[in-house]
Formats: sequence, structure tokens, C-alpha cells
Amino acid sequence: MATSDPGRPTTVRYAFLVGGELSERVLAAFPELQVSETAHAHTTLYGPVRDNTELRGMLARFDALGLSLVEMRRLPD
Repeated sequence: MATSDPGRPTTVRYAFLVGGELSERVLAAFPELQVSETAHAHTTLYGPVRDNTELRGMLARFDALGLSLVEMRRLPD
């Protein structure tokens, strides 16, 4: 993760491309992310991630919900 000060992480934005259309219940598991429907039955969730711990937590939620994470990418500032 990018840092402006070695002791303080900077929030980075990520996009997560997930297979399928997600229900409102599944989307509720990611209140910190915004959603965008994409073509070919995929859903993109995107938003700020404060640090690596938060990123790992999001990835664990995708896994726990049985979601297929197709792509994860860091968005430009």
C-alpha cells in the first residue's frame, strides 16, 4: 500500500470484479464499497481500502460468502 509517511498508510481505492449478480443481502456484507453492474453477469465492487489488514478482511468475506473473485485491481488516485 502506498504511504506518504512511513508510519501512516494512505487509503487506496480498489475494484473487485465478482462473478454473477449479487443479491442485496450479499451487498450488505460490503457496506464500505459501492457497486456497479457490468456486462456478462459480473458485478464490480469498488471503494477505499485503508490498509492490508482491511484488504485481507474483504478478501476473507468474499471467500466466506462463496463469491468468485474474477479480478482485483488498484484504482488510480
